[in-house]
Amino acid sequence: MNEKPNVLRPTTTDDLLDIIAGHRSVLPVGNRTKPGCSPCPDDAAGNFDRPALVSLTELSGIIEYEPSEFTFTAHAGTRVTEIVEILKAKNQYLPFDPLLVDAGATLGGTVASNAAGPGRFRYGGVRDFLLAVCLITGDGKTIRAGAKVVKNSAGFDIPKLIVGSLGRLGVMTEFTFKVFPVPSARTTIQVRCRSHDEAIEQMSVAASARWELDAIDYRVAEKTICYRVAGPKPSNDLIAGEILDRSSGNADVISLETSDRYWTSVRELSFTGPGAIVVKVPTTTTSFLELADAFADNSNVEMHLSVAGSLTWLAIQSVPALLDVEKTLGELSLAGLVFRGPVETMWLGQRRRYEIDRSIKQAMDPANKFPSLWPDD
Repeated sequence: MNEKPNVLRPTTTDDLLDIIAGHRSVLPVGNRTKPGCSPCPDDAAGNFDRPALVSLTELSGIIEYEPSEFTFTAHAGTRVTEIVEILKAKNQYLPFDPLLVDAGATLGGTVASNAAGPGRFRYGGVRDFLLAVCLITGDGKTIRAGAKVVKNSAGFDIPKLIVGSLGRLGVMTEFTFKVFPVPSARTTIQVRCRSHDEAIEQMSVAASARWELDAIDYRVAEKTICYRVAGPKPSNDLIAGEILDRSSGNADVISLETSDRYWTSVRELSFTGPGAIVVKVPTTTTSFLELADAFADNSNVEMHLSVAGSLTWLAIQSVPALLDVEKTLGELSLAGLVFRGPVETMWLGQRRRYEIDRSIKQAMDPANKFPSLWPDD
């Protein structure tokens, strides 16, 4: 693989505009905690112009924070850790559990990669908390969309559109988010299952129960479900008691320390070894079971199921094993997004193409300054 490309780091908006104007193609990035989402392929085929990587980490800081309004506005290069600490001082937080916070993820990278964690189950994902965005187009225009208040629905909803866009529609420079109060207590119940089918059945029942669980995740290798409950402790205890009663002795309330380690391992994608290639795969409970069956005897692939079955994380231990994963995802008509690992393509498996995607790309990036939505375009 070629040497890592140089990364440009503008310190002002004018610097950023000059970089966009001075390069044929640019790809905005953050702190590169998810390098799989911003691969920079070489030009061995002779027909690929490598885009200039533009990091927004120097354009950081909180612009405005209104605790009484439960909103904040910050630059795209702001580390999520900074946001977390400032919100914590006012007993507030981002309930969707942003990923890779300890690793140094930025706000812009979180939005661009749609990096929501286990809390997405109850509260929704990144797009459900993003109120407004400022982005720069390929021809140097500044677009401000959304509003810095919660009750506003005027105009085209560009903030939701750019979530998960991976820097292909423009350079996002600042965001406004809504936040929630921190729950007074959290409780995690671990349930041991005899099979993946039993786990799926139990999670499906729990997801539709009256408990309003905070998170539902499943550690595949251990065949254990973790339910997280958030709210007043007496209420948590009642819900935990009901879950324990229904689990016939196969469940326990785990300690706060063990609980923190578990949920941190999911949030930081550290449930696997540091050198693994980590891939995010949107799934249903049915497609998860198909994946679990396909990789049952493959020691090079670890799995973690999140959001009650809506998202499967694959941790691949070697580049050769990646070929097996690519083939399996294609056969099951699933698409995977590489979050971490030494790869030169971000998409695996079968990704559906829609004409509306091309239309949006043309409308948002008429100058064609940003890489294609499709790796082979």
